[in-house]
Amino acid sequence: MRILVVDDDLDLAELIKTKLQSEGHQVDVINTGEGAFEKAKSFKPDVVLLDIMLPGVTGYQICRKIRRDPEIYKTAILILTALGEEPEVLHGLEQGADDYLVKPFKLERLMDKISSLGVLIASVNSRNQITNFPGTDAIKREINHKLARGEQIAVIYVNMTGFKPYCVSRGPEGQKRALTFLAEIMVEVKRTLGIYECFMAHMGGEHFVILLNASDAEKFCEALITSFDQKKKELYTSQEYEHGYILAVDRNGAEIKCPLMALSLGVVHNQFRPFRNAKKMFEVLAQVRQKAQPVNGKSVYFIDRRHTDR
Repeated sequence: MRILVVDDDLDLAELIKTKLQSEGHQVDVINTGEGAFEKAKSFKPDVVLLDIMLPGVTGYQICRKIRRDPEIYKTAILILTALGEEPEVLHGLEQGADDYLVKPFKLERLMDKISSLGVLIASVNSRNQITNFPGTDAIKREINHKLARGEQIAVIYVNMTGFKPYCVSRGPEGQKRALTFLAEIMVEVKRTLGIYECFMAHMGGEHFVILLNASDAEKFCEALITSFDQKKKELYTSQEYEHGYILAVDRNGAEIKCPLMALSLGVVHNQFRPFRNAKKMFEVLAQVRQKAQPVNGKSVYFIDRRHTDR
């Protein structure tokens, strides 16, 4: 990996550089906050080891600048702090850092952290084989970056109800067809509405998450459920669609009627209240998505408009 070390402790920075190079990494070092962002822009590291207490420009400021830059905002950032107090650590993470390490530390511990960041980078860059969407780590990291940049965002949790009975009825090929069907509709809606700042992720199974600007959330939800409900007949026989259900077999081997698939969308945004990180947004999203229950086979969405968690 390409690693940039930003630390005003010359001896420590040189020690880290020597260790990292011995492990096969390409390393560059700068010992002041001034010019650190510019160094990152030119070096384009995979990981930045960023000391918080720097002369001139603080690590917090550099972290924010990296996260706001369109070229290097995805760079993994490990903050190094001699303070080690929870407020300072949390503040660093809220500026967009991925992890932290408290000084003094053993080099073995630093290498463990870098290894973990390597796993994170690989996870963020991986794609679902069916939908070609990134997964949970990618979208949570994207949310954290946008929150660090102070953007007004909305997160949409997409659940395809009736998916499991459909898979039982249709088998693996049916599962693949349903997931591909929904993913293609999501991409089509994004393109049709001209919403370019829109990040889509596949959480697994019938669960998807969409990140977009808060101002685009409602029209995206409207367009998505309308398009899905109009086109889902392609997934069923004419008789199934007319009756509004499919026949599937339960665990006891009994044949049961199962409603056709529909979308349940829960939406959380930061227009009325601040969120510090993706973890908190997902906690609220877990509550909100329960309020969107399809009725008579019609897809629905629910937007959380509360100013507090209550």
